[in-house]
Amino acid sequence: MKRNRTILTVIVIILVTNLVTYSLATGAIPWIGYYWGVGLAGTGELSRLTNQYRLILTKYIDEVDPAVLVEGALAGMADALGDPYTYYMDPREYEDFDISLTGEYVGVGMVVEKIGDYVCVVSPMRGSPAERAGLRARDRIVGVDGRNVVGLSSDIVAGLIRGKEGTPVTLTIARGTPGETEETFDVTLVRERIIITSAFGDMLYPAEGLGYIQITEFSAKTPEQFGAALADLKSKGLRALVLDLRNNGGGLLQECITIARLFVAEGTIVQRVGRGGRVAVVSGTGSAAVDVPLVVLINEGTASAAEILAGAIKDNGVGILVGVTTFGKGSIQTPYELGGGSVLRLTTEKWLTPEGEHISGQGIEPHVRLALPEVDGEGRPIDWDGFTWSDPEDPRDTQLRYAVDILRQALEQENGG
Repeated sequence: MKRNRTILTVIVIILVTNLVTYSLATGAIPWIGYYWGVGLAGTGELSRLTNQYRLILTKYIDEVDPAVLVEGALAGMADALGDPYTYYMDPREYEDFDISLTGEYVGVGMVVEKIGDYVCVVSPMRGSPAERAGLRARDRIVGVDGRNVVGLSSDIVAGLIRGKEGTPVTLTIARGTPGETEETFDVTLVRERIIITSAFGDMLYPAEGLGYIQITEFSAKTPEQFGAALADLKSKGLRALVLDLRNNGGGLLQECITIARLFVAEGTIVQRVGRGGRVAVVSGTGSAAVDVPLVVLINEGTASAAEILAGAIKDNGVGILVGVTTFGKGSIQTPYELGGGSVLRLTTEKWLTPEGEHISGQGIEPHVRLALPEVDGEGRPIDWDGFTWSDPEDPRDTQLRYAVDILRQALEQENGG
């Protein structure tokens, strides 16, 4: 008996010793998947990194800012993974990225994009300082607080326009055709807290109870805005709904799940697969707020979290998907703060549809495949000027018009027609 206890003790000591050795060498605790560091095995590689850093600082022909080297090393380490969705963001990049996730920022309230050498106004937001000041689509921003911004990127110009709430910013605007009807003038606006609308709805045909909600992204504000839009439509007699996810590039996972549970009462919404193949199944909560005939519009710009919602609706049979194959992004990223305002956005999971499909590189197929037209009835390229994505009378939006037809047929069947 004593001899058996001795043997058992020796075995336990050997196992513990091997476990400790492995953990020190790799920086990981086996079986449970916990990682505490790079381990001793990584010290040689880190030595190469620090040696190069020291050599550049001490031997390079010109003086180098150490912070620049660190930023480059951080970005390069993320790039080395070869994953387009894993990347390092410096403080300014993360500030810009975070705006879409939080759903609010301090500025003047307008969407801008760079066209040629100019950052131009795409549209002022409703009720914003930009709209009240009379800024228009295609206005060119040529100066901010006296600084010439021609040739700068839209991110830089947008960063100059944003600032502290209640402070003024003066924009120099060029309007009209350069060299012909162009006029240049200054306009001073006071920065406000801008709430980005990512979900909004309208009645397409009030007499029929045909409603429409578009979700442009999933931010922290989206569930509240979606709930308000849905409640408004219900108060107006909602009988059938078009959910527009076209060009929705995704966003926050939990906010997407919150909205998915409004459509999927029971059953799986998404399967999350972590490191080592661990699977977490996300399901409905037993009740759904949307219980009317549903058509979901998707296209090649429908990605990530928007694909999770579309996949949940499709696989649970609670709606019909119309459009073209979605983008195909089946991974989940987690942001990790690195200090100083910088962030590593790291792929930590992949996700599967309720039926277990991994859609990366494939996308989600619609029930009804229908693309927007490229030419008109006479063979001329379609002019998309004034296209709103929400006008069922616009002949260019074949997808929305088809969705309306499906819902009308569903309502006729409900009425016994």
